[in-house]
Amino acid sequence: MSNMKKIIIAVAALTIAISVITANNLSSVMLIMASRQGNAQVQSGNTVAQDNASQNTNTNTNNVTPNNNTTPTAAPSGNTATTAAPSGNTATTAAPSGDNKQDAPAASGNASSWTKAQTVEYFNKAVNGVKSGAKTVNQKEVTNYLAGATTITSGIKSVYNILGGDEWLDGMLKDNSQGAASYEGADITAKFPVEGQTWSSKLTEADVSSATCTEANGVYTIEIKTVADAKSDNVKVGEGHAPKAFNVILPGVVNDNIPGIAKNLVGTAAMDYPESTVKITVDVATGHVLTAEYDLKWTINFDKMGIILPFGSKAVYDIVW
Repeated sequence: MSNMKKIIIAVAALTIAISVITANNLSSVMLIMASRQGNAQVQSGNTVAQDNASQNTNTNTNNVTPNNNTTPTAAPSGNTATTAAPSGNTATTAAPSGDNKQDAPAASGNASSWTKAQTVEYFNKAVNGVKSGAKTVNQKEVTNYLAGATTITSGIKSVYNILGGDEWLDGMLKDNSQGAASYEGADITAKFPVEGQTWSSKLTEADVSSATCTEANGVYTIEIKTVADAKSDNVKVGEGHAPKAFNVILPGVVNDNIPGIAKNLVGTAAMDYPESTVKITVDVATGHVLTAEYDLKWTINFDKMGIILPFGSKAVYDIVW
């Protein structure tokens, strides 16, 4: 994923800078940083092959297993399946033959009264439908930023400050952000969270610290906050909490792309994911996700050197059906 490539380049530049400057070679640092930003090629282990992605986009959201109280209605021939309302309200109205409308989920009463479990259930079904049914995902922006004060050990703190400190690092991250892009077909599977997977969320009630839903003008607004993930050097997509719904940066990807000269000094990286937030809007009548905003918090920990780098990535999408 290109966004991950750019982030890793920024991290690699920082670790190279720390390593080489510690050896009193500032000029070499500038050359190495410039070289890596222009030439580094990083391959994410999460992106699926094109042929597999093409097959995966045919996955129907009706394959999502509802709880025992929910009976989703199959979509008519030629129409894409839609999101069922939370448990207890399952009646649907079929769209006329040949109509572009989809089965409409039943009214659920006051959405603000849904339990956390009901909100998570509805969120999963709605957002998982993006990869199987959306025509186009328009990425508006992906912005990387420094999410808090860094922790830099005293031995290299002065060198880090010479580079510009946290302001320098924040600027580097923002410079390596992304602008607008549009994805269709297999590219939706490859790019939209969770990247490279046929699904967008496997969250459970236990993965979520809060889940709210409000309704206004025929649109649900759902906001999910994930439970913080503890520090680990062995994170996998679909495990823990944030990796079940976000495009997370994995510690293995960071470690694989830190040059040996830096790794010898800072050691291996471990990641933790503080509470992160995803907010979607959903058309009540169709169950279609209209917009999605992801704010992932991710922290790189180089324990050998006592370095803590708290980063964040905000991604905003519009969905076309």
